[in-house]
Amino acid sequence: MIQTWKFIFADPHVKNVFLNSPKKICIAAHSTPYLDGIILCNALKNMGEEEPILYARGFSPYCSTIQIHGNGGFVKSEISSLQNASTFCRIIFPSGGKITWKTGFYVLAQQLHAKIVILGIDYRHKLVVVDSIIDPKDSFDKTKDICIERLRKYAAGPFCFFLRVLCNYGCETHEYSKMTIYLIRLMIMGLLLFFL
Repeated sequence: MIQTWKFIFADPHVKNVFLNSPKKICIAAHSTPYLDGIILCNALKNMGEEEPILYARGFSPYCSTIQIHGNGGFVKSEISSLQNASTFCRIIFPSGGKITWKTGFYVLAQQLHAKIVILGIDYRHKLVVVDSIIDPKDSFDKTKDICIERLRKYAAGPFCFFLRVLCNYGCETHEYSKMTIYLIRLMIMGLLLFFL
């Protein structure tokens, strides 16, 4: 399935910056568990990264993975381990599948003087695009707003809406009406109660 995907750069300038940036924090909107990570690892390898490493919670069938544990200290530990590295490529989903974006990607990029690589995963066109590469802005909110605006043009995975409704899983990049989600949840609960 991954073989049918295309991996491209938005334009020659983005490609040049990507290839000449030794320190990269790659981000993408998260819509499909496991598959998003597999697609991004393959994309980055095809784009010239020898060893992209994904940050993930729990079990991961990806390339190289660093586990994020819920006991805190992850970002501080990563800054410590990477501060003297001359090159690295890390992949992180800022929402972690929990809808709201966390600050980890921003702090890592800022403290490690790394570029933020905005990767669009477009399920409709089976395409991964290196959309743009930015430096962290003055604030997390400003950086997040730029990233989300650029990521909104890419189609989420086919089960994104259902995962949001059933499991509250996904990323705030993909907007859905809260009222619609709650109404569908109420309908599902009503059907379950009716048939039980």
